[in-house]
Amino acid sequence: MRYEERYVRRRKIISWIALSLSTAAAFFGLFWLGFILFDVLRHGISGLNLELFTEDPAPPGIPGGGLRNAFVGQLEIVFFAVIIGVPVGMLAGIFIAEYARGTKFSKTVSILSDIMVSVPSIVVGTFIYAILVKPIGHINLGGILAVAFLSAILSFLFGSILNLFTTNILLKIVRISSERAVKLLNLTTTLITVLFGVFLFVFLLPKLVDKIQGFNGWAGAAALAFIMIPVVLRTTENMLSLVPWSLREAAFALGASYYNVIKDVVIRAAMTGILTGIILSISRVAGETAPLLFTSFNNSYFTTNMNEPISSLTVTIFVYATGPYEDWHTKAWAASFVITFFILFVTVIARYILHLKYRG
Repeated sequence: MRYEERYVRRRKIISWIALSLSTAAAFFGLFWLGFILFDVLRHGISGLNLELFTEDPAPPGIPGGGLRNAFVGQLEIVFFAVIIGVPVGMLAGIFIAEYARGTKFSKTVSILSDIMVSVPSIVVGTFIYAILVKPIGHINLGGILAVAFLSAILSFLFGSILNLFTTNILLKIVRISSERAVKLLNLTTTLITVLFGVFLFVFLLPKLVDKIQGFNGWAGAAALAFIMIPVVLRTTENMLSLVPWSLREAAFALGASYYNVIKDVVIRAAMTGILTGIILSISRVAGETAPLLFTSFNNSYFTTNMNEPISSLTVTIFVYATGPYEDWHTKAWAASFVITFFILFVTVIARYILHLKYRG
């Protein structure tokens, strides 16, 4: 047998072994995934009923009741976590991928983001507890930071609307073509936005700071957002980096500004990957328990007030699963079934919608 034939045969054998091991590993993972889903389905579906979603918990040891407070609290915390984490993560990813491309700063942030993705969630919970929950002396640092963040979000929305008005309406009506005048107008818009944010902070601080202290829903949302931000950041950065630079050059040649190139060309080209990352980050935080134990804690009663301890589905599952009552165990399985298949359903539907919208 010639050397070339032996070499080709050896390569085929190695390829077949590698393919077999990869296939076996894939089926091994799928087996345990199916086993977990089947086990949750088998135990959880027996506890599903209308009262589980419409009634509040019964007193300990008394069968009946539901988990309405936990479902509402979970949705509320995750909703505000998405409102906080997704914009911050996307903006940071856009800045790293576009404006700081290739710099030491972008590489450092990327490495830190990768580290933050692998940090245990309980560490994030204790970190947020030390900042937002535990008071430092007589200073309610958590309330101050919450008001500051709220002021920043509102001023950002105000600035976006103001910038939209100046760029799409005012510039077209007045027809300002001087580059110096446009820069002066942008600087004025930025200054007004910053002053508006400072005014909001000064105005809202005495009204809200004492209402946000101790265990509260905002701290839970902040903890989940802290977990989401590095995932969204790295996904956004990677997807934007995959967009060919020739697309940007083509838009530049047509006279578009870098802001419009990013908004109308780059982000649209990478939207499928970015939204996939957002969905994955939401799926991850929706099942977190440890951060909420240190932040939003829990509440046996129905409440939608984020300024106080609020119930969540994951913490309730933990409490009920470790409790002594059989009825609690049944409700814990039912809640696990709901949250597991809800995340699975949202993920599948979102991927299907993205496939229909961006397949061409």
